[in-house]
Amino acid sequence: MSAVKYFIEQNTRKLKVDEFLARELNSAGYGGVEIRKMPTRTEVIIHASRPGVVIGRRGSKIRELTDILEHDYGIPNAQVEVAEIENPWLNAQVMASRLARQLERGVRFRRMAYWILRRVMRAGAYGCEIIVKGKLSSRRARYQKFRQATIAKTGEPAELFVDEADDIAVLKPGVIGVKVRIMKPDVKLPGVVHVKKPKPKKPEELELVKAPEEVEEAPPEAEAIEAELEGITDIEDLKELEELDALDLVEEAPPAAEPASDEEVKPSEEPSQADEAAQEEEKDSPVADKESLEELDGLGTEGGE
Repeated sequence: MSAVKYFIEQNTRKLKVDEFLARELNSAGYGGVEIRKMPTRTEVIIHASRPGVVIGRRGSKIRELTDILEHDYGIPNAQVEVAEIENPWLNAQVMASRLARQLERGVRFRRMAYWILRRVMRAGAYGCEIIVKGKLSSRRARYQKFRQATIAKTGEPAELFVDEADDIAVLKPGVIGVKVRIMKPDVKLPGVVHVKKPKPKKPEELELVKAPEEVEEAPPEAEAIEAELEGITDIEDLKELEELDALDLVEEAPPAAEPASDEEVKPSEEPSQADEAAQEEEKDSPVADKESLEELDGLGTEGGE
């Protein structure tokens, strides 16, 4: 087989697989397929906005797709994988499929087309165009375009930067075709000058300067202490300074009297203890004085007479 026939066969098979998956995974937000030939297997990567629908309950749907791709489309050792689309609003296939399904449900084409156009531009697209063809509002077929911003139609920018997709909606009057073109964001078109925004300048910080009258001069003693501390780097010197500071903070106590000898202290203590005992006895005893006794004797003699 020549190289030309080989590539034609591969592209034809990919187109058939794409059409089959678009019909089968219509409700899953199908966004395209990639087929990669590996030494031991063939990887089939399906892009969808809702991967859970593609996988199915306990992987039943993905096993069914694998068998169909191997037997009906001749893909050897097919390994199906599902990749979620990060931003479905920038995928033309998803938007075309969504518009076609809404037309089949009976939604008016103008309302749905404008709604999708606004959502695509809000997602950050550089430009978007939607074309609807068929029996829209009369017996005769016609087409209507909905476009916003810039869309490249020819040349290399149209091939590199524009995502294009088609879909159909089957209605009672007939088939309506839908075509969506989306120009991805961050596109650098040839001949268009992009001016970078200047960096914002930092606001100048205002420094408050005191008036010369308000400036207080530091005392010379504090300056001398700071100068001494600047040259100290040893831990022992710092400890000595802390000890000196502690000593300065302690107030000087008045000079204490010279302690007396033991012989002089003892007698002074004994009379004090005796006096205290005598005072306690006087308080306890009802009669503690001679004069009080004489008064009692006098009272007793007067009573006898």
